[in-house]
Amino acid sequence: MLITLPKLERMKQTIAPHRLRDGLGYRVSRLARVMERDFERRLSGLGITRLMWCVLPTVGLEGIVRPSEIAGHIGVDRTALSRVLRELEAKGLVRRDKDGRDGRSTHVTLTEEGTRCLDAALPQSMGTTNHFSSKLSGEEVDIFRHLIDKLLAEEEGALPGI
Repeated sequence: MLITLPKLERMKQTIAPHRLRDGLGYRVSRLARVMERDFERRLSGLGITRLMWCVLPTVGLEGIVRPSEIAGHIGVDRTALSRVLRELEAKGLVRRDKDGRDGRSTHVTLTEEGTRCLDAALPQSMGTTNHFSSKLSGEEVDIFRHLIDKLLAEEEGALPGI
């Protein structure tokens, strides 16, 4: 569809001006990037990435050990998780073992070094959380979480159970 210059001018007059920085998507994405950078900076001394971090508490604290369930829980595809698990194995932080009942599936467990890394990374995670949530009241944090959940409701790719 070709839009002529006069038609474009009429459209501009009837549509409120769109400013990139006013967009909700832009603001949410920007906040996510700023928070990610803060957390990655905090993790850098531990030699792990943010995605590696996501696996450690999922396995070590939440007891989710099947790779397909880990991938779903942290919101990545199985290929990305497989790559991260290989990196974590190479660092000696996790181990993948065949399921005794079903030789086709594997279970992921933290090694002793993985548990130490998780213990060292937990305060870093809390540091990022506290840095940003301290800018809000407790009530505002609750409202913000509720609004995020509301925006994610029934959206494809939204993480279940948050």
